Amino acid sequence: MTGTIYGIALILIGLIYLWKPTMFRRGLWMKTSIAIRMFSEENYTRYMRVLGLIFIAAGIGLVIYGAI
Repeated sequence: MTGTIYGIALILIGLIYLWKPTMFRRGLWMKTSIAIRMFSEENYTRYMRVLGLIFIAAGIGLVIYGAI
């Protein structure tokens, strides 16, 4: 049951990262995030979308594992 809830949370976070990948590219995050400072804006967007896909895949795995 807990794995299913964590899986759903990961899927939702992954969907948010796919929908708005530049969500953290403002304010305090600009100074504290290593990824924002290292990557160009285009590469950061790609990084966040890939991270979103990884979160979705991990969430689906947890949901499946919780259903077994």
